Amino acid sequence: MNRTGSRSSGRPTLTEVALQAGVSPITASRVLRGVATVAPELVTRVQEAAARLGYVTNPAARALASAQGHSVVVLVPSLSNHLFIEPLEAIHEVLHPRGLEVLIGNYHYDPAEEEKLIRNYLAYQPRGLLLTGFDRTDAARQLLAASGVPRVHMMELDPAGATPSVGFSQHAAGAAAARHLLAAGRKRLG
Repeated sequence: MNRTGSRSSGRPTLTEVALQAGVSPITASRVLRGVATVAPELVTRVQEAAARLGYVTNPAARALASAQGHSVVVLVPSLSNHLFIEPLEAIHEVLHPRGLEVLIGNYHYDPAEEEKLIRNYLAYQPRGLLLTGFDRTDAARQLLAASGVPRVHMMELDPAGATPSVGFSQHAAGAAAARHLLAAGRKRLG
């Protein structure tokens, strides 16, 4: 089949996959999204047509069509801090088998950079956001509130208990460390 490359990029389209497989675009879409109720012979035809054409699904288009993407955004202040490596691995381990992609943003402890990442990632209509801590710019807070995207804050607990969070209280941890050092006879704490 001659390709028309109707996208401005020249990449194959879902319509071309459907035509080559002899199915409707809706059926091709359902196959490529992994909908289980499509007949096995149609699944095979669509998958073979997609492979022949080199078709790659467009998650941005899917997010626009469904008003929800298939990703969860995780924003951390540093990828070089080992404190974040295990949580990132655990997040991937839980979400990937459920068909969710993990998008990681590193804002280098810069609140303005975190705000920029939040703005950029919200354009992809993620299923959720995992944010580190509670300190962010007013504009970032407004973006998050207006987005309606579910979010969980990591590494710290909301003292008021109003925001979903996992982690520990920095204040309680500091107080426990100070009590331990004082009980051990230390008099000059830094």
